Amino acid sequence: MRPDIVRFLPAAFCWLFAAAFLAMTYTLPANARAMPLLVGWGTLGLATLDLASRLRNKAGEALMRALNPAGLKPEPPDTISGRYALLIGIGLVVLLVTSFLLLGALIAAPLLIFTALMVGDRKQWKLSLAITAGSTLVIWLLFAVLLRLQLYPGLLFGGSL
Repeated sequence: MRPDIVRFLPAAFCWLFAAAFLAMTYTLPANARAMPLLVGWGTLGLATLDLASRLRNKAGEALMRALNPAGLKPEPPDTISGRYALLIGIGLVVLLVTSFLLLGALIAAPLLIFTALMVGDRKQWKLSLAITAGSTLVIWLLFAVLLRLQLYPGLLFGGSL
């Protein structure tokens, strides 16, 4: 596979997954699709920005500088190689979807955040745990308290498809 195409694969995979997720979401009854639509459109928008930021032109570099300046720096020698980073990125998306479906939003999101921080960023476990706890609190406050949306409980805790 060509190396210049490989850098687009995680974002393209996420974009395609979000598009499929949105297509399935529109088959739900109107009263059940508010939260999935928010998640689907948000993911599609972020994946689109990610794809555009990977372009090797002025616009792509400007987006990368605005969204993820660390992406412009060359990789230090102790980072995960491109092939493994791609597999980890796709694996994290699969982990998120599977855990969201089975365990629900308030378990899946922290699981993904903690795993991404430990594996992808190689943070210390105490810092990862603190960031995960803070992120989970923000998710709960935003969706359950402010927006008053019931967070999906997962199939194992009474959720349904």
